[in-house]
Amino acid sequence: MAPTATAAPGPNATQGVWPVSSHLVVAGFDPPLADWLAGHRGVDLSATTGEPVRAIVHGRVSFAGRVAGKPVVAISVAGDRRLTYEPVVPLVATGQDIAAGQVIGRVAATGGHCGGRVGCLHVGLIDGSGYRDPLSLLRRPIVLKPVARSRLGSPEL
Repeated sequence: MAPTATAAPGPNATQGVWPVSSHLVVAGFDPPLADWLAGHRGVDLSATTGEPVRAIVHGRVSFAGRVAGKPVVAISVAGDRRLTYEPVVPLVATGQDIAAGQVIGRVAATGGHCGGRVGCLHVGLIDGSGYRDPLSLLRRPIVLKPVARSRLGSPEL
């Protein structure tokens, strides 16, 4: 079954920086019920080959190189978490400190994980307990505010 494209949270997210200019999620987070089962352990974002990739949050590059023939950048972040970005031609080096929003590489023109879609960026997030949805770093917290009585059609007290 082909993934359904859905719009992800907008650019005003307060917790992190979008890694690419598009906020279109072409394959969402679908963790497996067990580590050895099939699932999608990250998200795929629509991207253009050669487009800059930015760090979602600050951290330290723990890996910048190739895995199974694909260029990958991994960044260790607070709370024993690691973000991975692929396929990304790195512009950073292992051990380098990275600021949120800093360009870490460029989207590579390799298919594979993103279903053969050239210019797709896969982002993964893992912590000590397992895989997590990387979009959780981008969502704005929901804040409920009271509505003024006059806006409800009732006179104000």
